[in-house]
Amino acid sequence: MCTRYTTIAVLICLLLCLGFSTQKIWLEIPRTWDMEEIKRFHLPPPDSSVIIEYVPEVTYYALDEHRIYKTFPVYIREHEPPGYLDSLRELSPELIDFSKLSTQEDWIAAGKAVYYWPVDQRAVSPRGQFLDSAVISMIGIETTPEGIVPYTQYTRTPEGLRQGGQSCASCHTGIVNGKVYDGIQGDFPFDRLFGYIREKFDIPYNETGVKSLTITPWIEERVNWMTDSKSQLEFLKAIPPGVMVRQGFAYNYPLAVPSLVGIRDIKYLDHTGLMRHDNIGDLMRYAAFNQGLDMLTSYNGYIPMRGFNSHDEITADRPWSHPFGNVNKRYSDAQLFALANYIYSLEAPENPQKFPQEILTQGKMVFNREGCVTCHPPPFYTNNQLLPATGYEPSASDFEKYDIFNISVETDSVTTLYTRRGTGFYKVPSLRGAWMRQAFFHNGNLSRLEDVLDPQRLEDDYIPTGFKPATMETMAVKGHPFGMQISAEEKEALLAYLKTL
Repeated sequence: MCTRYTTIAVLICLLLCLGFSTQKIWLEIPRTWDMEEIKRFHLPPPDSSVIIEYVPEVTYYALDEHRIYKTFPVYIREHEPPGYLDSLRELSPELIDFSKLSTQEDWIAAGKAVYYWPVDQRAVSPRGQFLDSAVISMIGIETTPEGIVPYTQYTRTPEGLRQGGQSCASCHTGIVNGKVYDGIQGDFPFDRLFGYIREKFDIPYNETGVKSLTITPWIEERVNWMTDSKSQLEFLKAIPPGVMVRQGFAYNYPLAVPSLVGIRDIKYLDHTGLMRHDNIGDLMRYAAFNQGLDMLTSYNGYIPMRGFNSHDEITADRPWSHPFGNVNKRYSDAQLFALANYIYSLEAPENPQKFPQEILTQGKMVFNREGCVTCHPPPFYTNNQLLPATGYEPSASDFEKYDIFNISVETDSVTTLYTRRGTGFYKVPSLRGAWMRQAFFHNGNLSRLEDVLDPQRLEDDYIPTGFKPATMETMAVKGHPFGMQISAEEKEALLAYLKTL
């Protein structure tokens, strides 16, 4: 009954022969949880003694599927239209039917619904409606001019009106010039807001949850979690927009949120290049893992999801949840296919950066002369290769299997050497859209392109413009020493060029 591919839509050749609209296309939905493909697209951890086992196919497909309904925007309290919530409560639930999709436009529209679907949601309550102008101002949350907060959504389900987050949009949506753009580097200060909520509602420190989210069982060093409630609260408050704690990585080392725009051209996914991206099925698998299913992976017998000691214990009728939300379902293959099509369709905002042509010509010359073009060649402005982290020596097998540029840029290695998502490598990121980012380097320690080219950041008395641990007054931001030893005029030209990519 289960085939590797499910055929949808009609034969395009027949449509062309009969003169029908070419908007209908031949679509084949890859099987998401294909174990052979899952093992192919994952890179192994740098420690070869670690045994990783993924959820069996039969267990994965026995999990309940998401039922995805239409979502509605959330406003800050002062801007919410009168009677808005009551009007949503009066609506009938509007379920998205993925079996009736036929055109590319249909799939993309349905994919946007998946993109905005809050996998962690609860009944609307006074606690869920605390977003007002004071909180927005204190935490630094961006809103549209209408007061919409696009990182959380309302949805009308058969259970009633609910509000939630942990959608793709929660992390990968930003506001540029008052307009919401999907897929760009997210600018929602999740961790800072969580610190505020913990403080306001006196929520105790969840050490068990934090450990399951980030602990690496084969590493003894305590680089993965806070040791007490107070230090965790201060840590959360110090994390700026565009940077967040990520499951499977070290808790004390949050990561810059990547852009999804142009991801079709990117060969490795995650900062550590953990998953290969050779086709749309790989992006579907990546989404499935990142929306909670990686928490069911076994690492040397340790399953991060609380309550399970083996895959045999995971059943559809046994209640379970993510440490920080109700991520206890899976997407259908059709839902993931729609999502991937939507992500592939995303485009960046129009770049407002304008510079004289002579400056851009000079900047391009500096870009090529300084060797930037070696790792960041056009048209994608990445060579789509992996760089070994300092402290990791690639094996002969690594060179046979992966695209490796065998130099280290000497940035911090904790993220890729001592975490569950580590590979021993960092991928070469694309520079496209760098003009609208606010977090640079994998830990988001820098907030501007200018800071990347500032030699002062290599010194111990430097004050990072991006993420800086609350326990530190100053710290060096090591690595990537390229493009620093140039004149002020050349630096200005290089920055102008980079801001137009």
